[in-house]
Amino acid sequence: MLLFLLAIVIGCLGLYYGGDLLLKGASVIGRRLGWSAAITGFVLISLGTSAPELFVSVGAAIQGLGDMAAGNVVGSNIVNIAIVLGLGALIMPLSINHSVRVHQLPLMVGLTLAGYIMLLDGLVGRLEGLALLGTASAAVWWAMRVDGVQDLQDPKSGEDAQERSQRLLNSLVSLIAGVVFLVIGAEGLIWGGVGLARYFGVPSAIVALTVTSVGTGLPEITATVLAVLRRNADMAVGNVVGSNLLNIGLVLGMSAFISPIDSHGVQLLPLSIMLALSLILAILAWHPGYVARWMGGSLLAAFVAYLVLLVR
Repeated sequence: MLLFLLAIVIGCLGLYYGGDLLLKGASVIGRRLGWSAAITGFVLISLGTSAPELFVSVGAAIQGLGDMAAGNVVGSNIVNIAIVLGLGALIMPLSINHSVRVHQLPLMVGLTLAGYIMLLDGLVGRLEGLALLGTASAAVWWAMRVDGVQDLQDPKSGEDAQERSQRLLNSLVSLIAGVVFLVIGAEGLIWGGVGLARYFGVPSAIVALTVTSVGTGLPEITATVLAVLRRNADMAVGNVVGSNLLNIGLVLGMSAFISPIDSHGVQLLPLSIMLALSLILAILAWHPGYVARWMGGSLLAAFVAYLVLLVR
């Protein structure tokens, strides 16, 4: 039992420091590229926090476990909105800016709907996987283009070219190190949590639906909570929206391209919840234009209700 507790402690430390390094590195790189906080969260941070989902789903696809690959994507997208955004809103009401509302959210909802239809059909083939990959790439490119380069000036204008290059390199190293720490931290926390739950006799179904489903979302949770604590709602919301888009386009797309996914084992309930939460977020973005604390609490309560329905 002590080993499981140690793994949980190490996992939590890895998540905290990984999230801190990721946010610091991404913030500097985003500013150097002239990106807004929302675009930085949508592209850089979401790419980093989606790494666990990518590793798990691609690994499952290679082993021919299509249901696991698809279920990981669906579960992660549910967790991102219900838990990640819910926790963030409980800490601080999250405003949704014009760029996210008009440009990025429609892309996420569109890809989520496409993924829903493909998974409901029972088979996501290589051609569909390639289409998802291409659509996700085009969506990210278009979002960056329409959001525009705001300011290419580095805040430390007194730096010479060599100093700026070194600072950019340090930020890139920080970003990569952050992703590595997040992955290691998530793995440690999942392993320790599963082991501790089994030690106390918690049913495996409950373990799978809680520790495992939330586990791959830990990087998103960490990055979003840290961004909110630093009063950066745009980066937090951008991370959630970007992560959900990449889960469908990049993770599901690459998994299907490597090995066609048989998704007959994926239940209708999780698929419907994934789509419903995406539509709810899109509606909230337009009216009232923010996610209030009570809405965050409602999202968390909805996730608990979803788990109860799955277990029954």
